[in-house]
Amino acid sequence: MSRPYCKGAVALALLCVASFSVTAQELAITTALERTLTSSPQLQLYPYQLRIDEAKTLQAGLKPNPELGVSVENVLGNGSLSGVKSAELTLTLSQVIELGDKRQRRLESASAGKALTQAQYELDRVDVLAKTMTDYLDVLELQTVRSWTAERLVMEQNALQVATERSRAGLVTDADVLRLKSRVLKSQMDLKALKAELQVAVRQLAANWSNEPDFDTVQGQLAVLPMLPSLNEMLAAIDSSPQLGFYLTQERLAGTLQNLAIANGQTDLTVGAGVRRNEQLNENAFVLSVSMPLALSNPNAGEIEAARVTSERSAHQLKLSRQQLQLSTGRLYQQLTLLSEQIHDQQQAILPAAESVVQSTLKGYETGIFDMTDLLSAHEDLLSAKRNMIDAQAQFHRQLVELERLVGMPLVVNGPAALPSRMKE
Repeated sequence: MSRPYCKGAVALALLCVASFSVTAQELAITTALERTLTSSPQLQLYPYQLRIDEAKTLQAGLKPNPELGVSVENVLGNGSLSGVKSAELTLTLSQVIELGDKRQRRLESASAGKALTQAQYELDRVDVLAKTMTDYLDVLELQTVRSWTAERLVMEQNALQVATERSRAGLVTDADVLRLKSRVLKSQMDLKALKAELQVAVRQLAANWSNEPDFDTVQGQLAVLPMLPSLNEMLAAIDSSPQLGFYLTQERLAGTLQNLAIANGQTDLTVGAGVRRNEQLNENAFVLSVSMPLALSNPNAGEIEAARVTSERSAHQLKLSRQQLQLSTGRLYQQLTLLSEQIHDQQQAILPAAESVVQSTLKGYETGIFDMTDLLSAHEDLLSAKRNMIDAQAQFHRQLVELERLVGMPLVVNGPAALPSRMKE
């Protein structure tokens, strides 16, 4: 629609490794973004607006049409002026000559208005792609939680089977068996609820391109995290961000409207030429005329002042937007850095420690040092650590989507389908 874009508009590092197999029921993120760009209801309105802007540009370039005038004098009077014997017929052709480069100023304003539509399109495109990415992430997170719940269910079913066998030998109480059955039932209910949530999330994702889903799952891994560029690089990218680009274009439009208001305040010149016919004398003569309104005061003074204030407001909005983007970028970057450190600590320390506790408890359980409750508690701690990891990774990706939406730059990801900030039409 405007300048060329590479594939993607806001990057999210949640994409799978190259060897990840794709089935007919699995959706890739690139496919989701392409469908959104093609069929998003919000973006489909812009071609109409562009046609409107083109029509306004055509209108702005039109010059005033010439005016044809006919006047008859000395007719239908009395005495020597009775009838039409003394009539004077004048035929004139006049043309308004616009001064102050009005036509050029109109064309500049129309062009700036079209540029603002394009800037708004780019801004909305980033938003709809970010929405698609967020909905895609929701599906991926539910899939990951479902796998985690299935892992918990298998652990509880295995424990229930062992406990049932040991209860027959009197080594486990009936209360412990009932407690395990309750856990198994709860996990089964959780899986059923997750299935329903996943179906809703899948439909929500497909709604971004106004269609029924033709997939059951999405492709990706939450564990694929990006290597973030430096904060200075991201702050430098703000000047080319879609949000700042919109306000910059808006400021330019306000400037052209101010110039147009000043031009409209200058009076125009009207010149005319024609022929006059005197019936009484049977003679013809040429007629020339020049007229211009007396500009005792600027007839457009109010519009000029309003345009001037609007231009100042646009410049102030641009300044505030840049400051806000810098603050938001710094805040999100700090949050992402903290989340990255937390995830690293969980991977390097918390998860290995929880796994070590499970192994030690299992050995103690086999030798009779620990009972079933101790073993289940150790497993629960491990599962809880894994769930915390899932939550942290999902939060990281959501913050990443928002950061890319703000700065409009791609982030380096460890995956084959990173989403750069530019997308080819």
